[in-house]
Amino acid sequence: MDYLALYLAEEARRLGLDSAALEDAPPDTVQTFAQTVVNKLVALGLLRGREEVGCWAAPRSAKH
Repeated sequence: MDYLALYLAEEARRLGLDSAALEDAPPDTVQTFAQTVVNKLVALGLLRGREEVGCWAAPRSAKH
């Protein structure tokens, strides 16, 4: 089993999420888990993330 699946399962357990009672889970808990999933996918380069101000990966402005 891959690292991402293990990590997400651990996070779901930590948040108290269970597929049998997912419809009863608090919306903020589900949103927290969804944000965790998206953040991990961005970190793996599988989704585009927000560009950070001052990121070294972007070319510097010629005005500096």
